[in-house]
Amino acid sequence: MIPVFKIMLAAGAIAMANFSPGMVFADKAADEDAILGIWSTYTEARVAGDAETWLSLWDEEGIRLPPGAPAVDFATFAPGTAQRFANPPASMEIRSEEIVITDDWAFSRGNFTVNNALEGKFLTIFRRQNDGTWRIYRDAFNFNSE
Repeated sequence: MIPVFKIMLAAGAIAMANFSPGMVFADKAADEDAILGIWSTYTEARVAGDAETWLSLWDEEGIRLPPGAPAVDFATFAPGTAQRFANPPASMEIRSEEIVITDDWAFSRGNFTVNNALEGKFLTIFRRQNDGTWRIYRDAFNFNSE
């Protein structure tokens, strides 16, 4: 009879042989690319005045934390978004300087520029959805000057 220890050792060796550290990095890289894709879609939608696409980037439990104003949840800000997007900026750039991913949560920190003049910074939390996609869960931002 084979001792239980030898069976466990063999099972562990087989599991380790089938594990590839590259698989973990590939998933993380795909998640980072997905978040960068959200920023790309965010800016395109904002400049195009496309409220529907912009809203699709948000988790239904999302909360915006704008400067100088109270936090506002998705159910409150979503209905008036089309009107607020009626006069879109001519340009917008978002530069994510850091993305950290932990299981079903991620955050992105960086800087943004609107109309090549107004500059600011952001810290945004993303939540992985049931279908594996990411959506904005919390978004805090402010401007570098008034």
